[in-house]
Amino acid sequence: MGISLITPALPVISEELNAFPDSVQLLLTFYLAMLAIGQLIIGPLSDVYGRRVFFRLGAFFIALGGFLSLFFTDITLLILCRSLQGLGAAACISMGRAMLNDHFSKDEASKAMATVQTIQAVVPMLALSFGGTIVFLAGWQGVMALIMGAGVILFFGSLLFMPETHPSTGERLNFVKVKNSYHAVLTNVLFLNFMCVSAMQVGAFFTLNAFIPYAYKEIGVSTIAFGFYFAMTPLGYMVGNLFNRLYMVKRGIEFTALVGCALSILSIAFIIFMQMTGDQNPWVLALPCALFGFSNGLTVANATIGGINAARAQAGTASGLIGAFTMMVGGLGGAVVVALGAADAALIGFASLMVMVFLSLSSALVIYRRYQKGAV
Repeated sequence: MGISLITPALPVISEELNAFPDSVQLLLTFYLAMLAIGQLIIGPLSDVYGRRVFFRLGAFFIALGGFLSLFFTDITLLILCRSLQGLGAAACISMGRAMLNDHFSKDEASKAMATVQTIQAVVPMLALSFGGTIVFLAGWQGVMALIMGAGVILFFGSLLFMPETHPSTGERLNFVKVKNSYHAVLTNVLFLNFMCVSAMQVGAFFTLNAFIPYAYKEIGVSTIAFGFYFAMTPLGYMVGNLFNRLYMVKRGIEFTALVGCALSILSIAFIIFMQMTGDQNPWVLALPCALFGFSNGLTVANATIGGINAARAQAGTASGLIGAFTMMVGGLGGAVVVALGAADAALIGFASLMVMVFLSLSSALVIYRRYQKGAV
């Protein structure tokens, strides 16, 4: 919500604060940067000092950033508030993943993560749908107030209902310990393969979003109709997560991740084939994209939990690293394919997606082979 809700407000902020659009865009850029960097810092800290304190601190930062922004009319100060919100979101997101892994067994954690991922698919759609209405009724300050309210709910919810899942070790933190944590995680072959699956699948999803509007425009689909066809992808993602929770987790997260990666290859391959034939039917894009979303639903939750579980004592570090690397791949993927010309030739974009999903399938195969040998 912190990412998507503010998007419709950017032009209004630019006008009311008399700020250039490129400066206003930094409200998203700095938020995302702190979201990535924060996870790398907070993850190792939580392995020493516990999870709950950082979750609460993150919720407080989200609320504080929203509250302070209500009184600022300077774009620089507003960017600082958004940076604070991004840091808070980094704490809540990374701790949420780590706490699921702490609290549940591996398969149960994957089921819980699938529920989380389903909600995370719904919220951005609702935020984009109603963000414009909120801006119309209450201005961009209404958006900030709503984000502040979310932080308040998280903070008091954690006070009332959230147990500590990883008590403080009582040790003192030092640079050597942090370095050793990252060394242990980054030399863990199983973790690296799970992280590759997660990052490439999520990265492909965000990369697809970066150029798919141009692909529909290329075949003559109007902006109004685009919204309908585009909705097939997140809908497929939600169905995939539900199917994963109700049925596929029973088959093992390693097998399910492999099936998801294979389906993503199939969906992109079909689109590329139809693109090469010159078919102009929008359903030729919409239905395979729905299958691609479904494959993500089978893959992302399982790969995320699998990676964190593989790190064991460094679960917080692993959670932060997976989150940061996934965001980096997703952010860079969209920028790179557009720079390569995907906005003018969608086939370039889909070929790039094929490379990403092929890498995820390769890692999924490594994981599954280790699983069959009992090395997982």
